[in-house]
Parts: sequence; C-alpha cells; structure tokens
Amino acid sequence: MSGCRIGLLKVALAATVAISHIPIAAAQTQAPELLERVSQITVTPAVADIGIAREINVSGHWNGCAPVGVSLGGYFLFIPTTRIVRMILPQTFAPCPLGMAYSQSTSYTPVERGKTRILVLNADGEYLGETQVDTRAANDHRPAFNITGMWYDPQSNGSGLTFVHSRSNDNAVFGTWYVYDAAGKPRWYTIQNAEWKGQGRVMEGLLYETAGVARCPLPFNNGCPASIGSLTNIGRARVTLTGDNSARVEALTAEGVLVFSSNVIRAAI
Repeated sequence: MSGCRIGLLKVALAATVAISHIPIAAAQTQAPELLERVSQITVTPAVADIGIAREINVSGHWNGCAPVGVSLGGYFLFIPTTRIVRMILPQTFAPCPLGMAYSQSTSYTPVERGKTRILVLNADGEYLGETQVDTRAANDHRPAFNITGMWYDPQSNGSGLTFVHSRSNDNAVFGTWYVYDAAGKPRWYTIQNAEWKGQGRVMEGLLYETAGVARCPLPFNNGCPASIGSLTNIGRARVTLTGDNSARVEALTAEGVLVFSSNVIRAAI
C-alpha cells in the first residue's frame, strides 16, 4: 500500500513540474477585451413637464447573454428622488457570444417637478451607471447643470472653452473660447451676458473679441499682460447641453447665421 502511495506521489510531482514549465502565454487562455456593459444612458425628451412620458434607454455591449429588457423599479433605499432601472437578463443555459450589442428602453412619467436620479442596476443589484430625469415647467429656464470647467472637442483637441458659472446666481456665466485663425495663429474670444433658454438646456451669450495696448519687453514681445484697448462684439455663442458633461457649441453672426460648431465634452481634471 505504501509503495502505491509513493508511486502516485511521484506522478503528481511530475505533473506539477511539467505544468510549471508551460510558457505563460500557452498556459493562459487569451481573454477577449471586456467592452463597457453600459456605455450610454439617455432620457428622451431630456427635459419636460409633469405628465409627459420619458423614454429611458440603456445601451452597450454585454459579455455574455445580453439583456432582453429593462424595467423601472421602485425607489432606491426609499429615497423619493432616486428610482431604480433594473436590467432583465435571459433565463437560458445556452452559450452566448461575448460583446453582444444591445439597446433596451423603459418608460417613466414623472408626477412631480424636480430632478430624479436614475440608477441602472444589474439583476443582482450591481451598479452599472446612472442619469437623471429633469422635470420642470415650460417657462422654467434655470440652468440644467452648472457648466463650470474646461470643455473641448476631441476632433479638434487644442481648441476649447472655459466656463465660470456662478454658484450664487444660476444665470451668470463667463466663458472664454480659444481657437485658431486661417494662419494657425491663436485667437480667443469671451462669452458674456448669458441668457438661458430651452428649459435650462440652451445658453446664448454675446461673443466679444478684445485687443490690448501692449508694449512687451524682449524676449516676450509676442505677448505679455496689458490693459484692454478695444472690445468688439462679433456675434453670438450658443451652448446646447446634451448632458451634464456634453454639449454642442455654435458661433453665430449677429443676425443668427451659423459660422461653425463643435460637439464638446467636459475635461475630467
């Protein structure tokens, strides 16, 4: 009996040594890249009054059997301003391909004005993402979000905008828009006299170009601090918020003709 045990022990040790000498690349199965399960949560319409149905859409790529639906649940921890949207997964033992694209929607009709936080959870309660439903009167143009920060268009990285949005006066915004001219020289403009519209989703302001009276010492003769010499209104700027960290900005002539536009996101700094 003891000889049999010794023989089994030798076989086990040999197998262990053999496995330990397998190259790591061969020993490990190459795992596919995990795509974002919830890449986008949208609310349509983005802002509306009470009694108007809102579509909440959740989309992404699921590594396994993709959700077959989403359902609007109750309040999260009994908080009346936070609702749960839960993913509905298929009940199957059949294998599913990885990275399946999906898009599922549910409907929600607010009965009170205000902002409702929407938490998207997996079937087992795992947090996957969130958004908010903004419910307000048609004549309520308070800003939907505070837009303080740096914003840029990934397609033209190197240009951008900076906004300072007052926390004591929701309507007060000062912006700086830095771009380049046809010769590649930097130009910058300011956005002033902001006015909010579109139930707090659209901001319009006057677009100014300034010139200074500068006598810069060498070697800084290409730029130095100086007093303002002139302030010229060259048109208007319009910012349409598409989310708390995304917007479309447009440069308009004084007559309202579109000059150019950019789809910008808020820089995470």
